[in-house]
Amino acid sequence: MLLLKSTLAAFLFPLLAFSPAQETRTKNPVEIKGIVISAETGKPIPGIYLFVTEGEEEALTDAKGEFRIRTWRPLPLVLTSQNTDYHTVRLKINQASGTIAVKLRRK
Repeated sequence: MLLLKSTLAAFLFPLLAFSPAQETRTKNPVEIKGIVISAETGKPIPGIYLFVTEGEEEALTDAKGEFRIRTWRPLPLVLTSQNTDYHTVRLKINQASGTIAVKLRRK
């Protein structure tokens, strides 16, 4: 009986320790949408890479500088923008209503 308990514990522990149920998720996905613009000119910037920090969700801005990211992560979260020509910006997103304007400055 002791052998059965220790075998069962040895098998279940790794399953429970690394269970995806530990990841925090929302009931419904959150959609973050916005536009990336130049801080100097106010014009949209295409080709900017955006991602949810500490997540796998990512997007590239389209020709109009617009993006959409869907995530199951709860708010607040941090959205990061990266591009070789512009300074990196990190924005704390507290709510996903409306369109977010991300202003970038050239390096």
